[in-house]
Amino acid sequence: MRKSYIPKTYYKSPARNSRKKTSNVFVAFLKLLLFLTIVGGVAYILYSPILNIRSFNLNLEDTNLKQDILAKVDFSVQDNSYWWYNNQNIFLLRSDKLEQFLLKEFPNIKTLEIKRDILSQTINLNINFRTAIFRICESENCYNISEEGVNMGFNNPDSEVLPIIKGISPKSPGESIFTSREISWLKNILQEYNQIDGVKIKSIDIQQRSQDSIISVFVYTEQGYYIMLDLDTDVIYQAQVLKQVFISQIPLEKRSILEYIDLRIKDRVYYKFK
Repeated sequence: MRKSYIPKTYYKSPARNSRKKTSNVFVAFLKLLLFLTIVGGVAYILYSPILNIRSFNLNLEDTNLKQDILAKVDFSVQDNSYWWYNNQNIFLLRSDKLEQFLLKEFPNIKTLEIKRDILSQTINLNINFRTAIFRICESENCYNISEEGVNMGFNNPDSEVLPIIKGISPKSPGESIFTSREISWLKNILQEYNQIDGVKIKSIDIQQRSQDSIISVFVYTEQGYYIMLDLDTDVIYQAQVLKQVFISQIPLEKRSILEYIDLRIKDRVYYKFK
C-alpha cells in the first residue's frame, strides 16, 4: 500500500523575523520623527514672531481719528491673542473679530474691508464712512444721523450746521433710528425744500407717530416760519406748488411775517401771517 505524502512544516528563521521587526520599528520611528518635525515647524512658524503682522495701513486725512482707529485695532489684536493662539500672525489674524469690534467702536464707519498683504506682512484697512445729514440732541448730547438713518455717535463742531431732528429718541450709537421709508421721506424734504429760494431748513419737529412710524412733521426754517407736512404728502410735487405760491402770492418781502405754511393737502397751500 502506497504511503501518503506529508509535506514538512516550514519554519521561519528566528534571525530573519527579528531583522524584519527591527526594520518595521525603525520605519515607524522615522515616520513619527518626520511628523513631529513637520508639526513642530508649522507651530514654530505660526507662533513665533517670524510671521507676525508688521503694521496696519490706514489712509485717513483726519490724524486724530486715524490714531484712534489704529489704537483700537492694536487693542483688539492683543485682546484676541492667547498662549495657544497667536492672533498677531498674518495668517491667524481673526479679521472677523476685528471687523465686528471696529464697527461697534466706530458707528460712523459704513463699510470696512480688511486685506492681508502676505509678502509685506501688513494689513490694509479700507474704510468708508457714513455721511451725516441730520443731528439729534438729547439733554446736552448731540448725535449725527447718517443718510441711512443710523446714529453715528457724538457729533463734531463741523456738523453744527446740520438740521436738527426733534421729537424722537436718538437710541444708541450704531442703531437705526428711522425706517428706510422714513429716512427717504426726510431726505426728500431736506433736498426739495432747501432748493427753493428763500427756504433754509433749520430743524424738523416730529409731531405725530403711530406704531413707531412718523405721521406728520413741522419743518422749521431759518426765516422763522414752519412748513406742515405729513407722510402722505407728495414732497416733490408740493414743493413745486410752493414755488408757484411764493412767486404769485408770497413775495420775498412778505415771508419774514409768515407764521406757517400748510402743504398737507395736494394742490393746496394754506398759510398764515403773524
